[in-house]
Amino acid sequence: MILVACQPPNVNAASITGEGLNSLGLVGNNSPLEQMGLRVKSQMATVPGRILPAPKVHYNNRAAPEITNASWNLRGVRFASGAKIDNWAVLFLQDGGRDDMNVATGRPVAMSFATMCSKSGMTVNTKQAPAMRDVPLPPKREDASPLTRPRAIDTIKKALMSINPKPRIVLVVLSSQDNAIYNGIKHLCDVQLDVLTVCVQASKFKDDKPQYNANVALKFNAKLGGINHSIDPQDKVMAWVRAQPTMMIGSDVTHPSPGSARGTPSIAAVVGSVDSQFGQFPASLRLQESKKEMITDLTDMMIERLNAFQVRNKVLPERILFFRDGVSEGQFLTVRDDELPKVNAAFAKYKSRDGKPYKPKLTILIAGKRHHTRFFPTKNEDADKGITRDITYHLRLAVTSVYDFDFYLQSHAGLQGTTRPTHYTVVHDENGFKSDELQGLTYGMAYLFARATRAVSVVPPAYYADLACERGRCYLYQLLNAFEGATSIKSGGSSDEEVVKQAQNMWGRGPTGTIIKDTMFYI
Repeated sequence: MILVACQPPNVNAASITGEGLNSLGLVGNNSPLEQMGLRVKSQMATVPGRILPAPKVHYNNRAAPEITNASWNLRGVRFASGAKIDNWAVLFLQDGGRDDMNVATGRPVAMSFATMCSKSGMTVNTKQAPAMRDVPLPPKREDASPLTRPRAIDTIKKALMSINPKPRIVLVVLSSQDNAIYNGIKHLCDVQLDVLTVCVQASKFKDDKPQYNANVALKFNAKLGGINHSIDPQDKVMAWVRAQPTMMIGSDVTHPSPGSARGTPSIAAVVGSVDSQFGQFPASLRLQESKKEMITDLTDMMIERLNAFQVRNKVLPERILFFRDGVSEGQFLTVRDDELPKVNAAFAKYKSRDGKPYKPKLTILIAGKRHHTRFFPTKNEDADKGITRDITYHLRLAVTSVYDFDFYLQSHAGLQGTTRPTHYTVVHDENGFKSDELQGLTYGMAYLFARATRAVSVVPPAYYADLACERGRCYLYQLLNAFEGATSIKSGGSSDEEVVKQAQNMWGRGPTGTIIKDTMFYI
């Protein structure tokens, strides 16, 4: 199945135009279409497209790295803005696996990682070594609920509580890929202890490889408030956003799966930029009615994001680009009719500097990947990595609506298979964007994803909102998987109200502690 799904583009194209048409009965003498006088061509439709120039990626005091196939490496670079590491800790979880690490064997590796952080441009307090703890976990078979590991999570909590002063960020070295441990740690530290965490697998961390450490440093810097890289200030792609205070917003909603406890709430996330380089996107998360797609508390969440922007910049944004993820084409108008008034209600809570009502220029785009559109190059020289790949970078193809302002953007180089472009549709525009301007800006933003050194498939604000939703799922892990202890199972049980109450108890106040509030804790 995987091998078929990961066929290179040229093989997929040949399959579609060859055996695919035959299998669907669209060609041949016995085709019902032929009998009705209709004929399907065996050639794919040719549509116009163009390759957009890659933006210049900017690091601190260094020439722009060479970009190949929409990616680059970290060799010799320093973060655009390095954060400070002055109070941190390392936990070595020991779960009986062959890759278990301990303080004795792990200290040199942890300090090597700290050196990598320093080389990457972060300020590491060498006078205060990180607190390190061995954390042997009780065997899974002895836990009250092997699927959620409450005893193990309590052991981790006691280890963290023993560290004084309380660390701001903790590097957690996992000895296995146990989802219960990972989700339990995120719930414990985000909701209860107010501590930032970065989890790594011991099997990879123990090898002390520079490339792996550099990738972990990307997360450390982003979570601590640093900016990993930016687009060169002189690059014309970003000229529009730099002309006036501009804010990028991303929003998404994730829903309980079929295996969840009946009545489990959906989770909504809104992220918003707070700097002119679009490197930091703090988040607001909320529970809401199960399987409801439109964001219920959008007004309050927007107020939180606007407050964070105002605190950081001393002004409110004059222009806002709002990227909405996760809605189907049939819900585009619903977004405009339901969520746009809620955003405007948030604006109404503020005044402009001249005392007039605050009304920034707002543009709302829907970012969609739930479609079956694929593009293939017509010339070998336009292919990425030769004829076995499609044009997987800098591409905007005009297979668009006659009536809507929309475009497809294939901004990333696919690692395997046939790349799926993102379909962007503008449902509200007060900024008067021209097509070239908006497409270039959206493409440039694809290079700003904080934890990667490559352009990503969907604009980072929408990507971050999706990640924030996934983090919220960690807090409801037990309900989303209908494990023992949940008050309702997927086929029945207690009332939906009881499930909602249990979800609210698990959620608590959410990730709103002093340390992690207004950070990218979710990345």
